[in-house]
Amino acid sequence: MTTEIKVSQPDSTTSVDLWKFFEERGSKLKESMFQVVTWNLGLASAVVGFAVTKGFEEGLKSIAHPRVLVSMGLIGLALLVHAVIVVRDYGRHINRTFARADAARDGESSPRNIWNAARGADSQHLPPVCWHLLIVVGLFAAAFAIIVVLGLCTGLQSQPPIAQPVAAGDAPKAARP
Repeated sequence: MTTEIKVSQPDSTTSVDLWKFFEERGSKLKESMFQVVTWNLGLASAVVGFAVTKGFEEGLKSIAHPRVLVSMGLIGLALLVHAVIVVRDYGRHINRTFARADAARDGESSPRNIWNAARGADSQHLPPVCWHLLIVVGLFAAAFAIIVVLGLCTGLQSQPPIAQPVAAGDAPKAARP
């Protein structure tokens, strides 16, 4: 006696519903990525503003506090590293979600097959919207790198020379009676 299991094939409306679901999900991921990166870049803009107002003399004619520039520049670069990680992670999620939407659009209605359609998506290039955000992040990174370099160069130039230790018997000649 053999038992035959009959698997019912979902109709085409199921694949259309799945396509709509994954398309909507991919769009929501893009919106969420924009929100997170926008907040991150807004905070980075505030750090640039603080570095410029506190690190430079009035009128931006000279550097007043090189350590402020270096510390704010490094904080800004750390924020931008976070932004890059966010964009890359969201980009991979977006690729996988749209690969699933494409599988459903192409008529696949088995949830397992649709889910597995995303396996090759991680090796794809990031979506163009991610590259656009990475360009903006790169421009901010260039600004922060310039701030750090200015702070380091000015800080190194303005430091007094290192005094050599004086031995007990080597008093300056002018101080001897």
